[in-house]
Amino acid sequence: MTIRAIAARCFYLCFFFTGYTMANCDFDTDDADSPDFMDKIIACEKQKQTTKPRPSKTNNDAIRLYGDGTVNPQSGISERPVVAAGSMNHSAQTLYAARQAFSLRPDAKFEESVTIAIQRLYIDMAHYCAQGWTIESQWTEPNPRQEGDYFLHHTFRCAD
Repeated sequence: MTIRAIAARCFYLCFFFTGYTMANCDFDTDDADSPDFMDKIIACEKQKQTTKPRPSKTNNDAIRLYGDGTVNPQSGISERPVVAAGSMNHSAQTLYAARQAFSLRPDAKFEESVTIAIQRLYIDMAHYCAQGWTIESQWTEPNPRQEGDYFLHHTFRCAD
């Protein structure tokens, strides 16, 4: 066994037994020579899986543009943003949550299509974030009132 292999093995064992995880999983060409190189890769992948935050469906700090709105913690009153019709607004870095209903039923009208739902969501995004936005998450939930009907949700953040 070469000195390099011994050093690599000692390095790996030190990390393994102390519980220290590698901050980044960068490997150099010398690492490929070690007999436990695959173990390092597997450990790195497991570390990435456990440290990677999972996106949540709802974000508590998002301003909901539907439903009962957001509860103001100081007043306890549920609020929704109100804007004048035809106005364009922009609040940098503000997070919003919006949803639109759509239907996949065979007898659904064109106005209930997912295409129109997406268009309406983009109109909401343009209305609240006139200088641009980033879509942070998107998901669909069934509408419990009608089989074949769904809600398309978007959380989006206004650009700087």
